[in-house]
Amino acid sequence: MPRLPPSLLRRAHGISPHLAALLPACRDLGSARNELRWIREHVADITASRSRVRTVGALRNGEGTLHEEALLNRLCRRRGAGVPLQYVLGSQPFGDLEIKCRPGVLIPRPETEAWVVRLAGILKEARDGGREDTGLKVLDLCSGSGCIPLLLYSLLRRQFPGPSVTGLDIEPRAVALARENLAYNQRQDLLPGAQQHVEFKEADIFSADWLALLLKQNDTAKTGRGVVDILVSNPPYISARGFNRDTARSVRKFEPKLALVPGSSTYSSPAGDVRPEDVFYARILDVAQVLRPRLTVLEVGDLAQAVRVVQMAQTRYRGIEDKVEIEIWRDWPDMRSGEDEPESITISGETTAVRGSGHGRAVYIRHID
Repeated sequence: MPRLPPSLLRRAHGISPHLAALLPACRDLGSARNELRWIREHVADITASRSRVRTVGALRNGEGTLHEEALLNRLCRRRGAGVPLQYVLGSQPFGDLEIKCRPGVLIPRPETEAWVVRLAGILKEARDGGREDTGLKVLDLCSGSGCIPLLLYSLLRRQFPGPSVTGLDIEPRAVALARENLAYNQRQDLLPGAQQHVEFKEADIFSADWLALLLKQNDTAKTGRGVVDILVSNPPYISARGFNRDTARSVRKFEPKLALVPGSSTYSSPAGDVRPEDVFYARILDVAQVLRPRLTVLEVGDLAQAVRVVQMAQTRYRGIEDKVEIEIWRDWPDMRSGEDEPESITISGETTAVRGSGHGRAVYIRHID
């Protein structure tokens, strides 16, 4: 990363010492000004919640008590040291929700929000087409902050009465934060009724225990349906080498490696060996054959990984009665593809549609009735 010119630091300090503190992370004055405004507002909200005597306007106008200024200075220095803004502010917007963020749990990304919104749109369109879908069952594996299942519930609750939404994660801190996000957004009246329909549990998806319990609780012979309707996941998918070489310094230093890089798993898929960074996809696709979801969406790191996941899915569904439609979604799946972005690619002799613009971001699998 290039060094900041001393003249830029002097100029920033002349405007505000807080701007100068933010520059090492923000790299330019425009970004630093925006982040300083957001941090000021965050400090004002904290102090206003502690005392209703003071108005929040004073600090937002650059004024404040010594305590407020000390807090502002501390947060700006944390941000300038590279701590992600979401950890400094303690939250990240995700759709119409406010997702609390905390070290030890992965920060929600806008690209994840984009495919969640597209998935919800597909489900709403199918519902409008006359399909009966009461009691929709959604399962999110490697749930992290809970942003994916919470936003799905928010987007689908009106069209699908009485949904059952479950998020599983191996990390206790993630499960605790997901539950906190559920409670917080419900208090903000953003998730009416969610407490009765959304739950988060601790589970290792490579274990057989949680899957056996789920099968025991759902007698599919009575319903003629799969154990879940929707299976989604944003699992760890970065190789150890890629983590050290390709990720941003703030990601390597502050975000949980457990949520990004698959650990040393001894999982052996019936469908054959896979790369270490793809082991979660192998497990989830094997689980999908047992749970029989109508729709599956798996977030991936890039187009090359998306192609490998498509190949895994093709291997598992080839030669069986269930017919599937597979697509690759880019970062912004509802945008029109650019001139240099092909709308389909051939994978193992089969044509696969590629939707949207940007990098490869998700693999979408639909079981055709």
